[in-house]
Amino acid sequence: MEVVRIGADDFRDMIHEFPDIEAGLAKVARTRMQSDEQRQDTASPVALDDFLSQGLMEAQNLLVIDLERCTRCDLCVRACADAHEGVTRLVRDGLRYDKYLVATSCRSCRDPLCMVGCPVGSIRRHPNSLEIVIEDWCIGCGLCATQCPYGNINLHPFKVVAEDPEHPGVMKAQVREKATTCDLSRDYHEPACVYACPHDALKRIEPIKFFGIQT
Repeated sequence: MEVVRIGADDFRDMIHEFPDIEAGLAKVARTRMQSDEQRQDTASPVALDDFLSQGLMEAQNLLVIDLERCTRCDLCVRACADAHEGVTRLVRDGLRYDKYLVATSCRSCRDPLCMVGCPVGSIRRHPNSLEIVIEDWCIGCGLCATQCPYGNINLHPFKVVAEDPEHPGVMKAQVREKATTCDLSRDYHEPACVYACPHDALKRIEPIKFFGIQT
């Protein structure tokens, strides 16, 4: 590609001397302006009822995928798994809103139901971020997963070293289930899934601001 820069005075002199060029540029400009107006007229408004019924007003940090950009390559899912010991926190499926897929990933709710009633107090919000933290002493009871209305917490088996119940005082490798959810890639510059997308299709957003919902 080659780019030619023309100064404003030279441009005015050119179109004055060559009126055919001015007419051609004016025609292209009118065509593009009419096209923009048609897009605005046919654009469907974002439905407030859907926004409310899908619980998006509760979210503070929502992972959305632009379906007009996404090629379904699943690099985002693989990047998430690579950043979390092979266990992805992202499922590329979920509700549709406008042109976006609301991915199955933690929403950082304003009033997180998942934190209510944990019998061992292993789930909390990080004091310096919106991240929902599930501590290593989680017993895998599944209460938090059941209480999340959006299916964003799952139980996964992990290898741990713990005392052998048949031989007190002896430690051995065991497999235990633990609840997992998105940690917002807090230890990284940006979420691994967002960084890995080659098409800039993933975004972490505050939905009320992003969709321009008036409150």
